[in-house]
Amino acid sequence: MGDHEIRYFVIPMIVVFILGIAAISDPVFPVVDFLVVGLIAILTGTVCGWLVVGIKLLGRMIQTGKEHRAVKKVITVPKR
Repeated sequence: MGDHEIRYFVIPMIVVFILGIAAISDPVFPVVDFLVVGLIAILTGTVCGWLVVGIKLLGRMIQTGKEHRAVKKVITVPKR
């Protein structure tokens, strides 16, 4: 996994964290709410990131399979 693929993990995590912090309205347990929002943000970033990486990996596997089948279909004419 390259450095540029980290954004698929971090960007959803940051967005969910910011929206979660903005949605906290319970002043009774702010630390618990903060920890819950952080946990949800981490889980969301992880799921979104691995989903994107998995889709890219599946696309590469399909493309490699197509190229492999195309190479197999080439007919070679034997020399006389």
